[in-house]
Amino acid sequence: MYNIEREEKIIAILKKQKSISVNELSKLLFTSTSTIRRDLTTMEKKGLVTRTFGGVYLTKNSFNKETPFKYREESNVIEKRKLCQKVLQFIKDDMSLFLDSSTTVLQLVNYLNNFKNLTIITNGLEITNEILNVTKHEVILAGGIIQSNSNSLLGTITNTTLNNLHADLAIMSATGIDLDFGISESTLDQSEAKKIMNKNSDTCIYLLDNSKFNKKGINKTLNIKEVDIIITNKLPEEKFLNYFKNNNINIIY
Repeated sequence: MYNIEREEKIIAILKKQKSISVNELSKLLFTSTSTIRRDLTTMEKKGLVTRTFGGVYLTKNSFNKETPFKYREESNVIEKRKLCQKVLQFIKDDMSLFLDSSTTVLQLVNYLNNFKNLTIITNGLEITNEILNVTKHEVILAGGIIQSNSNSLLGTITNTTLNNLHADLAIMSATGIDLDFGISESTLDQSEAKKIMNKNSDTCIYLLDNSKFNKKGINKTLNIKEVDIIITNKLPEEKFLNYFKNNNINIIY
């Protein structure tokens, strides 16, 4: 397991329980205590955690923040690209696309040169840079307040811009999907932006790997039945398959 993956898992564990010892983390992650201590030292320098004698807890701000963009960007790249390859069948020349600022959707940029004359609407800074660097497609960047953890623009200005735009497809990812809670995010601002992208698109597609199922973020974005297509990497549990069938949601895996 790479250090970035361990740091992600440590953050996830600490979001569920207030504090944990180094020995407990070592057992949960099947990693030596010396490696865990090095990870925690790095995370403390980044302001993500605070170490105590023999243990660690999340810094106060970390509970309400997304996992840093760089961690998410470097994690599970191959799986993210596989999800993006599956969405290509729905993209056509001359389409308009809403793309969120997620690291999963970022991988889609690698394939957009397969199409002509796309108009891409996004609130993602990294996605905008990638599109400008590797394609000739038109980009509309929704302005707003820069959110460094997600490399995105969010807030009232962003939402006002998105509310005045329409796209053929909205292609997004999420923190989690749960049958009772729906599709959710780790921040309210991300949820609000994605609600608008869904509302103002003809077709809404979510890219969700199997780790997102049965998982809840802090803020609800949508009811699952508001989504048209869900693309994942593994066959979901039967309870999800039944829900998708009953609500005419196209599931691709």
